[in-house]
Amino acid sequence: MQKPVVYTTDVLIIGGGFSGSWAGISAAAHAKDVLIVDKAARDWRGLGMMSGGDMIVMQPEFKVDDLVDEMVYYYDGLCDQPLVRKILENSYARFCDLERWGHHFARDEQGKLRAVVQRGLTYMRYYLYHPYGKGGPHTCNTLYDQLAARGVRRVSNIQIVRLIKRDGRVVGAAGFHTRSGMPCVIRARAVILCTNTGGFKLSYLSNTSAGEGTLLAYEAGATFQNMEFLQNWTCPVAFAWEGQTGMLPYGARFVNKDGEDFMKKYSPMRGAKSDPHYNIRGMVLETRAGKGPTCFDTSTMSAEGIEVMTPTGGWMLLNDQKLKKLGIDFFHQKTEWMPQFQYIFGGMVTDTDCRTGVPGLYAAGRSASLHTGVYMGGWDTCMTSTTGWFAGETAAREAMDMETHGAAAFAAEEAVEEIADFLNLNGRPGIPPKDVVRSIQELMVPADVSVLKTGTGLNRALHQLERVRNEYMPEMTAQDPHYLMKLLEARGMALVAEMYLRASLARKESRCGHFREDFPLRRGEPGWYRITKGAGGHMDMTFAPVPFGSEGYAVTPYRYYMDDFDYPDQPHPDGVHSAAD
Repeated sequence: MQKPVVYTTDVLIIGGGFSGSWAGISAAAHAKDVLIVDKAARDWRGLGMMSGGDMIVMQPEFKVDDLVDEMVYYYDGLCDQPLVRKILENSYARFCDLERWGHHFARDEQGKLRAVVQRGLTYMRYYLYHPYGKGGPHTCNTLYDQLAARGVRRVSNIQIVRLIKRDGRVVGAAGFHTRSGMPCVIRARAVILCTNTGGFKLSYLSNTSAGEGTLLAYEAGATFQNMEFLQNWTCPVAFAWEGQTGMLPYGARFVNKDGEDFMKKYSPMRGAKSDPHYNIRGMVLETRAGKGPTCFDTSTMSAEGIEVMTPTGGWMLLNDQKLKKLGIDFFHQKTEWMPQFQYIFGGMVTDTDCRTGVPGLYAAGRSASLHTGVYMGGWDTCMTSTTGWFAGETAAREAMDMETHGAAAFAAEEAVEEIADFLNLNGRPGIPPKDVVRSIQELMVPADVSVLKTGTGLNRALHQLERVRNEYMPEMTAQDPHYLMKLLEARGMALVAEMYLRASLARKESRCGHFREDFPLRRGEPGWYRITKGAGGHMDMTFAPVPFGSEGYAVTPYRYYMDDFDYPDQPHPDGVHSAAD
């Protein structure tokens, strides 16, 4: 085994995207040394690079109580009200930071900020980056400039394999360089995970987050929730396009093969101006009825909407130019679209300061649990900036406080020994990781597993996953360090898939982005299914009711967003629909 490269820092941040960058900026104000490591190449910019850079913000003229009430409604009661309140209250400060650093939000001729109201709500609205199409890359560059100005170190091509614990506390991490294979050990007083919970490598913007962060935290003892909520999305069949959450409010629509705006019959009030999960259910039902395929019709958009949403830079401008050369004028015709699942929406349970409950371990952005299967444009930019800030400040302050009490030390050689079995898989013949990834994708993609879930579909997928675990994964090896990284991704993906399937089976009701065709109604009190690693490596699951009336939970649900939609009964393999309690 090679001698490891050893780093020492006050705060280690794993993941260099939006949330990791914000955590680094915040931590640098309190810690002497901050280190960000990422498995990808330097300045790859993370998933945020593909975004529009738009951001939901609670502007000063709004009241936080109104927005929290709206989020409880939108989340069908499963809202972490204390954390959502803190995010909203701090969003304007992060918005001002971005503007002060040169990130420009669009304004009209009178200087008023341009906003797009989300999902037919009243208060939740995102503010557009200007010029449209460059927002994601510019956000990344802006944050990187701020990290450099604060002396935050960034190291690329480092895949973390294990969080190192001593006396119950996370005190660092061990991994390897994804090009040379050289072992790497990092001693830290605090560790922040900013890796996304994980996805399934099925989209232009979701091919990197595969669940390794979830694997690290699960093995370290963290608790997860909302794992039954999958981010389903709609996208063109033949190309990629960003911005549907802005185009739908400006008049775009989904139509079936007969040209019918079918979402109006499923929700006369909302139509397609809703979360993609609701639209996708309509797409599947239309296809079942022989009315597929679905097309996205932009010809009905307003002139203002076309002006605002036409890309003027970045990858989207290149995309638009290439499509026009092929005879596709996106804003003046219909294009065929399809459903596509991307990520698991759940994550680690944290408090409002982003502590995970595992001493020394913190989580920010999509590594933390907040989403409940429904999404709105600009919310991730808001969530990553604020929770990144909270996690960075909390971790740094508590890390520096350890100077008084003394940080746990460990030998680098001991840390390498903890991951030696994994590193030894490099260069051995066996099953390549891509074959395992493809098997997991295939078992997850059926509609009765990912959209209109049934017990039959979920159990079938779980049995298939168990076969992958038992027969294929033990034989999985890597031809070089790059594919050793892919091997860890496959392991993380398998863990995330299992969490999703088990939590989806446990939730015998429909709520938010989770729809059980065999249990299509809400049942009982709202609550979260929480997963931890139990004895013998088995998943332990518990139910935690939402504590309405307790501190921070002032809003008791009195309306539900899901009630704005009415999907007709459909025959399915699990028998009669269940009535609500």
